Amino acid sequence: MLWHWLLSITLLWISLNAFRGFAFSPGTTTHCYQYVETNSVAESEGVNSHPTCIRVSEGRVQELFKGVPEKQRMGHGYAFPGFWDGHGHVLGYGEMLRSVSLYGSESIDEVKARIKEYLIAHPGHGTKEKWIRGIGWDQAYFGGVMPTAKALEEDLALKGLYIMLDRVDVHCTWVSESVIALLPNPLPPHIPGGEIVTDPGLGVFCDNAMDLPLEYWPHPTRADKIEFVKDAMASLNSAGIVGVHDAGVLPEDIDLFDWMADTGLLSMRIYGMLECPVRNTFCGNITRKIEREDGMLSVRSVKLFADGALGSWGAAMLDPYTDKPDVHGTMLIEEDALMEVVKEWYAASYQINIHAIGDRAARAALSAFNAVLTTSCPPSNYVSSQAHLASALRTCIAKTQHNTRRLRLEHSQIIEPSDQRLMADLGIIASVQPTHATSDMAYALSRLGETRLQERAYRMRSFLSHGLPLVLGSDFPVEPATVLGGGIYTAVTRRSPTAPPGSSQPGWHEAEALDLVDALKGFTTGPAWAAFMETRGAGELVVGGWADWVVLDMDLRGLEPEALRHVQVLETWVAGKRVFCKECGEERGGLWKEAKTWKGWWGWGLRVERVMGEVERVLGQHGL
Repeated sequence: MLWHWLLSITLLWISLNAFRGFAFSPGTTTHCYQYVETNSVAESEGVNSHPTCIRVSEGRVQELFKGVPEKQRMGHGYAFPGFWDGHGHVLGYGEMLRSVSLYGSESIDEVKARIKEYLIAHPGHGTKEKWIRGIGWDQAYFGGVMPTAKALEEDLALKGLYIMLDRVDVHCTWVSESVIALLPNPLPPHIPGGEIVTDPGLGVFCDNAMDLPLEYWPHPTRADKIEFVKDAMASLNSAGIVGVHDAGVLPEDIDLFDWMADTGLLSMRIYGMLECPVRNTFCGNITRKIEREDGMLSVRSVKLFADGALGSWGAAMLDPYTDKPDVHGTMLIEEDALMEVVKEWYAASYQINIHAIGDRAARAALSAFNAVLTTSCPPSNYVSSQAHLASALRTCIAKTQHNTRRLRLEHSQIIEPSDQRLMADLGIIASVQPTHATSDMAYALSRLGETRLQERAYRMRSFLSHGLPLVLGSDFPVEPATVLGGGIYTAVTRRSPTAPPGSSQPGWHEAEALDLVDALKGFTTGPAWAAFMETRGAGELVVGGWADWVVLDMDLRGLEPEALRHVQVLETWVAGKRVFCKECGEERGGLWKEAKTWKGWWGWGLRVERVMGEVERVLGQHGL
């Protein structure tokens, strides 16, 4: 029986390997366009410095060349390296697409009306087992006053329902009285790093206090999450996005992404920032780094959270808020504890990415970064003076940060001038979401006052001027995942993507605007470098690199900024396969169909191969 079993395994092994050879030999394909931008210095200076065609083999660029081969049709549009969103939340975005959209709701009555519309399309939601979820409200539209559970209960159509609605920044959640009834009574008088809002009434929980209702929320199943990811990817691919820095992924969700990559279900690349099940702790003993050969998933970084958000007065400030003189914001983790957890992750050789919006949070993060980078640069016995010692230390730290560590400050929103200089000395990556500036401009002055706003807040051009690496993103679902008409438009104009067309008004703090070339880098080569992918072809089209590109209906070269809002994404390609097509209705077309056939089987083959490797090891131990 043992030999029969071994023979069966051997035959299965041979079949799988034969099938794998077929699966990853799809042949060579050629794609020609009116123009192909490479973003690569090497390619732009080569013989074919202005290519029109991309030749692809096994998911990589085989050749870039001018001219259209005989019998080859030139495609309509202009090809550019695929966009990367440097800061987003894939599962949260997919869940948002299936939730109540509250963005732009101008009153509590409008919020309730949208919930009731959602209920018509989703009957049965609102039970203890299936809560109504929503995102996007902002108390700025409610007269600056936080909403209450009672406001939801007063509507007979919503009375008794289980409702949880996240604020636009996802740093507060507003719940119904049915949800509050599940919580401990009395509620804790104080929650470190969080706030239970009681004025004008109970209903909103911010930052660490959000854990109270989240503990009772019926979490999505694995099947739910798969659908969330599919929905998110379809939307992101339609925006020309080929990769995302997913800013906070639980270990179980990293495993889900890895499984989806194995089974061919990922239509974009994910650079996952690990988030521990208990936030702001060390969990390197229960997780693993991942660097897939196909490049669909990479995990080598961790996400920590220093503070809350400005809109809900949660960003931790060195000085009080101008419009709330008794409030300094909220540190989600105290400075000493942050220093210790940063040391643990640094010792484990993870890239560390810290959410820091307020200047106190930024100082805490930068102080921790300075401390750990210094440990990589012990004093030299061969330096003759203190001045030379300091210079050698700065040089060593800069090289360590640039070559191996690449520590990041996520949001980089409000930073005290001396800390801006420290950030530049260390070479810390500035991860910025351009549309946060234009979304916050309605209340930034009232929160910060003129001096802080001028000296500390919403930098972009200043970071580049100081030689800092810059990564741009959207922070979806907090902001729309729109690259050209959203992030890039805002980066070059400092105007809101929703501003009336043809506006002649200057941008908000326009001196911090980027030119188009730098804005494009922020969504291509910037995220590639920040994710240690600069040698793999991410953010550029280079021979031997990943065949990821987007086809646009306009040539971005020399385009007027206002025209960015009208550029259409025609196609998106990942690993040489089309994952979005505007004119042929394939948002999930060929790739999803394919994933159910050969590529899906290929993924299962990989899983079986892993099992077979373990079987071989066990049999070897028994001399079989």
